[in-house]
Amino acid sequence: MAKGLETDGVEAGGANTEGDHPAGGKAAKVLQLCMSDGKGGMELYVDRVIEDLHAEGVEVIGICLLQTRIETYFQRHGVAFKAFSSNLDALKSVWRIRRWLIDENVRIVHCHKSSDLRLTALLKLLLPNLRVLYTDHVGGQRAKKSPYHRFAYRNVDYVLSISQATYARNVNNLPVPRERVICLPHGVNIDTYHPVTDRASIAAKRAELGIPESAVAIGLPGRVTPGKGQDVWVKALLALPQELDFFAVSIGGTDYASGGTEEFYQTLVELIDGTPLADKIRFLGHRSDLTEILPVLDLVCIPSENEAFGLTIIESMACAMPIIGSNTGSLPELVDKDSGVLVGPFDVDAWQRAMAALIEDDARRRAMGAAARTRVERHFSNRQHVKRLMGYYDALA
Repeated sequence: MAKGLETDGVEAGGANTEGDHPAGGKAAKVLQLCMSDGKGGMELYVDRVIEDLHAEGVEVIGICLLQTRIETYFQRHGVAFKAFSSNLDALKSVWRIRRWLIDENVRIVHCHKSSDLRLTALLKLLLPNLRVLYTDHVGGQRAKKSPYHRFAYRNVDYVLSISQATYARNVNNLPVPRERVICLPHGVNIDTYHPVTDRASIAAKRAELGIPESAVAIGLPGRVTPGKGQDVWVKALLALPQELDFFAVSIGGTDYASGGTEEFYQTLVELIDGTPLADKIRFLGHRSDLTEILPVLDLVCIPSENEAFGLTIIESMACAMPIIGSNTGSLPELVDKDSGVLVGPFDVDAWQRAMAALIEDDARRRAMGAAARTRVERHFSNRQHVKRLMGYYDALA
């Protein structure tokens, strides 16, 4: 497709309403705006929230960049969408987008990337009754209080922070009144992510993954990229006593196409090659069967340096996995003393000790896993999340 050309997704119907914006009703239709070309948690959240909103009877339309994960998600969910070759292309098309929102009877825009706010700021000028929510999936630590940021954020009705850690940063760093910053943690589908107890299916999946039947299976779900902590994890694994019966798997992209960093991955391979434990550590790469892999593990490690939230954490906990995680970012909010162990993100010795202790203690792992599942059911289910999210949609509509 030619550069600079806009494309529409599923053909959108809707009333041909005149005027600045249609009136009345609650949020029966919401625009999900995500101009990201990434392959991480933000994009996965958009995918999952569309599914959850559809289940609640909320219609979704979308705006995205061409040839991105977001476009793929819109297509899979049958969402009417407009895809643009660049952010500038979308800004140039603002009058067409305005007309589309009027025709589609949309008054709520939910955006997911700070750069999306350029487009919402223009749309707000053209549609004063438009309401804007922005989920900050990053929780950056730099202040954003320049004239541009003040202009962009003044049009945001609610900033949704995905953890208490990012909430505190948003209150301090964004030019938004405290009362308009809301802490709304992500949720996980506890019917999709759940424990598996059938021994035959567990054995079959472990065999497919190359995990020895007797070994304690240690998993690290997440893209292989600096900041996710795979280097600390590998060093800690290599420091484990050789006599311990374990097998470690990294589950996540190892190259750019799958969201990983190939140079970083190669440094990990070089660390492992030729060591006595080389045959106990395996990189699975990107997998589409995480819901099948997580429940057959025995222990999950999340050594991220500064996780804004970490969907893979609550996904693992929902599968009754005990957690060893970093004591930074949002992890202390997700993992309590009953469901896991938290250590310093760069403390290789502490990681080694924590893994060794849980490898050798089956009963403790099982107790922590059960507590992890219960914690997610009580605090981090997608049903709780989407109910609160729809409450904010409806309040603004």
